[in-house]
Amino acid sequence: MATASAGERRVRRLCLTALAVALPAAILVHSRGDLLDLLREAMREPTVVERGEVQPYGGADWRMTELTRLPGELPGTVVILAEFEAAAIGPARLREAVPCVVALTDDRGRRWEPVFLTEPAVRRTRPDALEKPRCGAFEGSEEDGPIMMAESFLVPEDARGLSLSVALAGASPDRLLFR
Repeated sequence: MATASAGERRVRRLCLTALAVALPAAILVHSRGDLLDLLREAMREPTVVERGEVQPYGGADWRMTELTRLPGELPGTVVILAEFEAAAIGPARLREAVPCVVALTDDRGRRWEPVFLTEPAVRRTRPDALEKPRCGAFEGSEEDGPIMMAESFLVPEDARGLSLSVALAGASPDRLLFR
């Protein structure tokens, strides 16, 4: 096999460099901006709120009041009862910002969605939480005072450093993260 001449090596390097520039540009152009939107979304950081602090977001002042650990029904699990509130400062804006999406994350990056049905542990130990609506029930947001909400999560016993994420589809910043 013959070795390439200096001119051939230069052309090969030039072609590889052009490919390294042209390929990402072609992907970007053919994605019609969707790729940029995806990257922009991934780079947004949540607004971090310390437990008990109030944060304006989506037409309300938000505050996480409690994050309670209850025994789980399944072996190796616990139920986390997240209680939080939203005091409407812009009732129309708040109602337009729904749906509300909540999630629980731990210090290892694991994520859990709320359980669909109320866990028996919540019914037994915190029946008052059953009266609270889930996130997104802003019908009475015209009234004075905060809307008290509660969500329950079934998580492994080893979950530590839990944070509650609250996101409203029509609100900016992207989401709140209560620690």
